[in-house]
Amino acid sequence: MDFHGHMSARLPGTERVLINARQAGRSAVSAADIVTVDLQGRPLPGEGDAPTEVPIHTRIYAARPDVRAVAHLHPQWATVFSIAGRPLVPVFILGAVFPREGLPVYDDPDLIRTPEQADALARTLGSGRAALLRGHGAVVVGEDVETCFTTSIWMEENAKKQLWASVLGTPRAFTEEETRRVGASLWERRIMQKTWEFFVAKGRREGLL
Repeated sequence: MDFHGHMSARLPGTERVLINARQAGRSAVSAADIVTVDLQGRPLPGEGDAPTEVPIHTRIYAARPDVRAVAHLHPQWATVFSIAGRPLVPVFILGAVFPREGLPVYDDPDLIRTPEQADALARTLGSGRAALLRGHGAVVVGEDVETCFTTSIWMEENAKKQLWASVLGTPRAFTEEETRRVGASLWERRIMQKTWEFFVAKGRREGLL
């Protein structure tokens, strides 16, 4: 994460969500920085304060029973596309897990602090893996923390390649068939795990884990 942002995980079979505390630093999050909230975003007794945008997480969980992890981030490259009003489309192999027509964009740049705002964001996300928030950031979902994290990284890598390619000319987006075929090839646990393990090792080298 950068200096803002939050990631959560829904505990299977419960109405409990783990999320990094509002006051916790984002550069390195330890177990002591995690708070438990209910599906209304209320911290359990004795827990710290949840982020003010916790409705992003709780309302997406309400709308998407398949989702077990949610990240709200402010990615440098992907956010540029929402600012420029240009679609972020699959142009790089890792981007093939996203829609051929481009990531959906939630059009309000304000902080998302109410259930009504979060419900609107959940509708923008739909059944997808990610959505951009215009001039604000992105939301990414997954079946678990590892998948959510990996999807976040892949989104940003695709955005970086598309932005750099646009300096040379018009980026060549994947076709519908290529997006479907390549995306299916990538969406395997053993492939996604490589990204997760790379950043775990990097975190350990840098003393963050």
